[in-house]
Amino acid sequence: MSKPPVEPGPTEIIEATTDERKLQTKLASPLPDLTSSKKTFDVYARPFIPYQFKSINGLPAVNYPSEGVTWIEFDDYVRTFAGSAFLPKDSSGGKVEDAAAKLARSELCAENYRYYFTDLLAREVDAARDNCLEYALYNVPIQRARNDPRPFMYWLDVPGLTESTLQIEVGDQVALRQLYGQYAPNAAPYGTTIQYDAVVWGIQRSQGRVTLRIDNLFWQSGLFNVSFSVQPFRIRALHTAVSRSHTCLSDDSGGWLRSMLFPRPADGVMQRALGKGKFDINAFDGLLNYEQLKAVDTIVHSEWGTVPYLISGPPGTGKTKTLIELALQLLRTESDSHLILCAPSDPASDTLTSRLLPHLKPRELLRLHSPSRSFAEVPDSLLPYSCIDNGTFSLPSFADLMRLKIVVVTCRDADILSSARVSNRDLFHLEQGMMAALYPGKKYSGKKNEVKKLHWTALLLDEAAQATEPEAQIPLNVVAPPLREDNRHATTLPLVVMAGDQHQLGPRTSSRIPALQLSLFERLFQRPLYRDHPLARSSGTQPRLTASMLPMVRPPFTNLIRNYRSHAAILAVPSKLFYHDTLEPEALLTDSLLSWSGWRGARWPVHFAVNTAPDEIEQDGGGWYNVREAQMAIVYAHSFLSENLLGQKEICIMSPFAAQVKLLRRLAREAKLWHVNIGPLEAFQGLESRLVILCTTRTRYRFIEQDLAKGLGVVHERRRMNVALTRAKEGLVVIGNDEVLGKDEWWQSWLGFVGRNGLWEEEKGASSQHSFGWGDDESIGRLERRLVMDDHAMRGERPRDAPELGIGRGAESRLWASGVALEKALRSIQLVEEQSSPVHSAEAASKSE
Repeated sequence: MSKPPVEPGPTEIIEATTDERKLQTKLASPLPDLTSSKKTFDVYARPFIPYQFKSINGLPAVNYPSEGVTWIEFDDYVRTFAGSAFLPKDSSGGKVEDAAAKLARSELCAENYRYYFTDLLAREVDAARDNCLEYALYNVPIQRARNDPRPFMYWLDVPGLTESTLQIEVGDQVALRQLYGQYAPNAAPYGTTIQYDAVVWGIQRSQGRVTLRIDNLFWQSGLFNVSFSVQPFRIRALHTAVSRSHTCLSDDSGGWLRSMLFPRPADGVMQRALGKGKFDINAFDGLLNYEQLKAVDTIVHSEWGTVPYLISGPPGTGKTKTLIELALQLLRTESDSHLILCAPSDPASDTLTSRLLPHLKPRELLRLHSPSRSFAEVPDSLLPYSCIDNGTFSLPSFADLMRLKIVVVTCRDADILSSARVSNRDLFHLEQGMMAALYPGKKYSGKKNEVKKLHWTALLLDEAAQATEPEAQIPLNVVAPPLREDNRHATTLPLVVMAGDQHQLGPRTSSRIPALQLSLFERLFQRPLYRDHPLARSSGTQPRLTASMLPMVRPPFTNLIRNYRSHAAILAVPSKLFYHDTLEPEALLTDSLLSWSGWRGARWPVHFAVNTAPDEIEQDGGGWYNVREAQMAIVYAHSFLSENLLGQKEICIMSPFAAQVKLLRRLAREAKLWHVNIGPLEAFQGLESRLVILCTTRTRYRFIEQDLAKGLGVVHERRRMNVALTRAKEGLVVIGNDEVLGKDEWWQSWLGFVGRNGLWEEEKGASSQHSFGWGDDESIGRLERRLVMDDHAMRGERPRDAPELGIGRGAESRLWASGVALEKALRSIQLVEEQSSPVHSAEAASKSE
């Protein structure tokens, strides 16, 4: 095992000082007030740091290095199974030519692929350095790590670590300057010419604490300046992946990777007849619905062409569940299959692994972790399926790796497989090189000597909309087949399947460059092959395929439409705004909170409470909070609990502002709400709760532009809004200022929904609520109409001109709707039979993401 590369200390400090001046100049520039022509102060300016502290970091220093964490020695690993003569040289390096760099800012295409993303990644690094400057700490204490048997270990508390706003991992280098001596104007404290290059050896995110190894520390005051830096090895993997893809696109312009990144209608397969009406698979999960089974059946039988198969999965529709079934079916269909399952984050990859555990043994399934991952972050159930060597996560032996059926890994950590030279291309050249050496003079002669199948037969990428395109390139390069003439020896090409939702939060980046935040998944859906297909979700309905529509390109996608999470009233607006009114609520037992005494109007489980109390900012730009809103949220939580409708763990309170989250947690502790889930909005993507209380916090519109520049808030942030509204299962309470929210067209539609149906609680003494398009028939979605009709039916009334509320029109719509009703009835019967079963609750939870 070797150590990961670290950033040179003095150079980084000099760059940081220069970047800091640039950042201060930028932040000092006031932004225009949205409500007047006057200038306003920058509410997000960095806190004032006295010059005597900041100046220390710019002084020349002697670097004291610390021992790094152990790492995988890839050259040694490769030598255990192959000689370098049989593996192709890596041609992904080299500088970007100046002339070619001019292509970087043009529209993305195969010809400028490398230059386009090299430019974006360079700008991302600049933004990441600015971010490191914002999180630099001055005059903070470091304490010895108590009860840690390892030598030279210390604890450092880092603000922002709990919410993962600071990117830091085990193995990262952190620069420390100890402060001591007497301070005087223009005089540096004694001893600050020493810089300790500490190394992160452990991370406790829940406590906001990192464990540092600091060698040769001469303890004086215990107070330090702390500087973080961008770790070059983390960016290098992205550059390498993009360069490899560019080489592939250049050398094999009509090949497999081109059809994965730039698919055309001609890459698809024409469908000339309707399907047989049944699926040729025996499902492992008996609760899969029609759309999920259709996706699995189509993929297993490879009937869509050499393009990525995309599964569009809105919240709670079971896209992860579909991928798990697909993986198991691929293994059943082809016993010699070897799959890579990826997700952008460790928690999402852990979820994939957990769902595979009942079906696979440790010798068949590997959860591959980076050596930089902390053991405390890994669920205990996954450790038997992980490779641990000398107290660090590592790779299994080559023979054991080749026997595995499934490897689950994050997109970025898939670089471990590339660095270990076990990609499809490397394994192919290894086999052919050794065969040529063992049997010189022999050539390929048709099927007799051809390779039957590449080792990695499929890549399944979950939560694909949250990965940047360079991140997605890493696993794509692992499964990519050989180039050009070598392709003739591979009888089958790898399958690529992506599941995600481009209408929720996308990739998290330091820079807010739209081109980098556009995931490969979303970009593919913008290609004509997917966007213009007659069965695309964007058509505004979810049509059924009929003979009159044929022939056409077989759809290389599936739109999941059945939501197993939320009450119809909670889904009504998100379905209309973000999913072309196609969602169908299928969740059972979502009416359990309807007896709460606080529901208004139609008494659906959606409630809007107006709060116009001013938002406030912490001293020195620490963040926004709203005292009255926080108090209201705690009162609502107490109200549900006092009526014995649910437990504390079933309540979630979220806000898009970290300072408000901190205030909410303090008030919750004072109210003895120890187990209520409180956190930032981003932390709840992919999660769900019986009751969600959303604190929008912002009540003054003049600061919205600065919120947008920082990527904060929920106003004019439709993806954040979508995530916030779709976490709730049985009850949703939103607290906010209707005048501020109403300036956003997306929120205006939601306010119209709550206003039309009386789900609105005005402040005491305030006038009646505003009319946000309440009479606009176009703003009323299918689910809202259905809810209104159900209310009329309960009262024995029938509205005039009652519209068809199924998907589609006419007899086909009625047939489809009757099928939905039958499915609900069958599920209800099954639920009654299973309620006494101890596994019932676990199965019900698995229906959603």
